[in-house]
Amino acid sequence: MKLGVIGVGAIAQIMHVPYLAELPEADIHAIADPGENVVETFGDRYDVPHRYTESAALIEERADELDGVVVTTPMHTHAEVAVAALDADLHTFVEKPVAVTPEDAQAVVDAAEETDAVCMVGYMKRFDPGFRRFQSEVADLSEIDLVTSVVIPPNVGAVIDENYDIVYADLDEGFIAESNAKRRQQVEAAIGTDDETLARAYEYHLESICHDVNALRSVFGTVEAIDHVDVFKEWKYVTAQLRYEGDRRCLLESGATDRKWYDERIRVDAPEGSASIEFSNAFIRNTPSDVRTKIGTDETTETRYTPSSDEPFKRELGHFLECIDGSVEPRTPPAESKADVELIADLFKASDRGTERTIRR
Repeated sequence: MKLGVIGVGAIAQIMHVPYLAELPEADIHAIADPGENVVETFGDRYDVPHRYTESAALIEERADELDGVVVTTPMHTHAEVAVAALDADLHTFVEKPVAVTPEDAQAVVDAAEETDAVCMVGYMKRFDPGFRRFQSEVADLSEIDLVTSVVIPPNVGAVIDENYDIVYADLDEGFIAESNAKRRQQVEAAIGTDDETLARAYEYHLESICHDVNALRSVFGTVEAIDHVDVFKEWKYVTAQLRYEGDRRCLLESGATDRKWYDERIRVDAPEGSASIEFSNAFIRNTPSDVRTKIGTDETTETRYTPSSDEPFKRELGHFLECIDGSVEPRTPPAESKADVELIADLFKASDRGTERTIRR
């Protein structure tokens, strides 16, 4: 299958491009990135015949040759690029979140509905072998008392620089300023405020917690109410209490630190015990997640599972290729990601207003 890769930043260099090159069905036929130095470096490294500094040119000139595209651009450009690809009837993999604003997320959903091409959003946690085991362990619990979800990433830049030789794009200062302004404009539109603290918080935490919000959705369904939201330590920490279907309560915590270790976990407490997953560092290849159960009241049995170190990024790209050939339906369609964006925007709107908001996401 001939694929185009649009956006060759750090995570694409670490995960998407190398794993696509490993998949025997995939042929990286074209790449695009605003950094010409990045395009030339990776064009040479992976022998890519067609190279662009603009995504629109890649889509316009190569759509008839390509089977699909993998979009790994900055999040505020996801919707624009995905819509253009879908309008060209290209099967489209777009990294999470599908957009910054609910309106742009809806535009992707609409574009996907108007074409026969597949659209899939890159929630790699959903392809983690450990998470698949965790889902089955939760399904075996008699009932659910409480769900706790925590995500506190490390200093991502420090982790990446310590482990990989990233080629950073040589970009004009004017280009960067324009891109940042577009990103902030979308952030403020999404939550309906130009409050600096809330805007900074939404900008950071949207990208951070959308994985966990989507993972929780796959296990517990829709959120029916937001009971409480607190943004504190300036913009760095957010806590929220959510109510899922069946009055299942979830405590959600998201933070930003300069620490080096990765802290992302979900725990489910039940009358007879608990099931939990501690996700591995998403920026280090082939590190397995840790799944544990504790069952018993008088006597306790504790079980620890490490199902596989198979890389979730590679598994989700393989799934995308299966979607292209029609053997499966996308596990993570854009409508789900749109609901995730809506929910996270609602969290910060609730914080701004300080009131409970009843919703269905």
